[in-house]
Amino acid sequence: MNRLVIIGNGFDIAHGLKTSYMDFINWYWDKRIDSFVGNISKVSEDCLCKLTITDDTNISCWNVLAFENSYFRDIRGNKTCSGYDVIKEIQNHPEIFSVDCTQFFGTILRSIEKRGWVDIENDYYNLLKRCTEDADCDYTVKELNEQLAFLQDKLVEYLSSIGTNHYIKELHDAMITFFDPADFSTEGRKKALDNIGLDIKSYEEVEYNYEERNKLRPERIMLLSFNYTATAKNYNNFNLEYNFIHGDLEHPKNIIFGYGDELDKDYQDILDRNDNELLKNVKSVKYLETRHYHDMLEFLMAAPFQVLIMGHSCGNSDRTLLNTVFEHENCVSIKPFFHRWADGSDNYLELVQNISRNFTNMRLFRDRVVNKEQCKTI
Repeated sequence: MNRLVIIGNGFDIAHGLKTSYMDFINWYWDKRIDSFVGNISKVSEDCLCKLTITDDTNISCWNVLAFENSYFRDIRGNKTCSGYDVIKEIQNHPEIFSVDCTQFFGTILRSIEKRGWVDIENDYYNLLKRCTEDADCDYTVKELNEQLAFLQDKLVEYLSSIGTNHYIKELHDAMITFFDPADFSTEGRKKALDNIGLDIKSYEEVEYNYEERNKLRPERIMLLSFNYTATAKNYNNFNLEYNFIHGDLEHPKNIIFGYGDELDKDYQDILDRNDNELLKNVKSVKYLETRHYHDMLEFLMAAPFQVLIMGHSCGNSDRTLLNTVFEHENCVSIKPFFHRWADGSDNYLELVQNISRNFTNMRLFRDRVVNKEQCKTI
């Protein structure tokens, strides 16, 4: 029997990496402010937003604003605030500056302002659907795709500047530990135990029998990482293999950044429009550019398997692939690792709610997802 470990962004965050989309956007603003150096024009522009000085009597150029104004620099010239703080100050002076963002980037910024987080891929998909539904839409699909490609390039640049070479022992132990039949679904328990060669109900029944206990050791373990970083490679074991399903930073041309929700009721309408520009960032299409997806399918078909979820929110942007995994006939257990905050609250319920959206068969959902009492935190 095998184990599939689904790794998401929360895995990197648990290792101390600032890999959230909000961290990325804050870095983007820092870079925008840094680009003011030597800019003597009235405009600072890229495909996401345009910053303009509208009043020459108050300030002569961006360089003065960002690098000589004492509000942003100390006496030694060091930054005293972030690029985002500079942008907010610019926005507070509409008599001097104007800030014009694209619909896509404006949506991202509003998500950060209102919710404190953002899902760029989901925002992209919602705006893509609007292009097909609203005849008066003020942006084109091609423009939206260009902006997503720009963000992807910047994201690769940002993530390439951070990294870690350590691992968390508790997570490593959880990846390689013996199976506990108590985690198996009611429907899948017999299939799993027949594959293992045991007839027991829990790990405790064979805990002190070395030969029998060893049968509960995973034969193969695949780390299915949805991250672009190499954090998963800090985990090693004789039976462990890696699958960077969305690509990695060493091969930026193969990175997948887009949407993957073919279960969405509007997806068929997108297909029916016979416009390849609409399908440019469909994950299912992009999967065909490498062997990663086929390697995953071969793993799923090889033997019964348990799923561990470490740091993946199981949101809709990966719903097509997660549905393939969760409803596979060989899946006998889905064990999510949840986050617990200092005040004692946790996100287990939110996580299993997200997991439920990846099912079309709710009976399987209720049977396969491991209850909270048997799950651990990340």
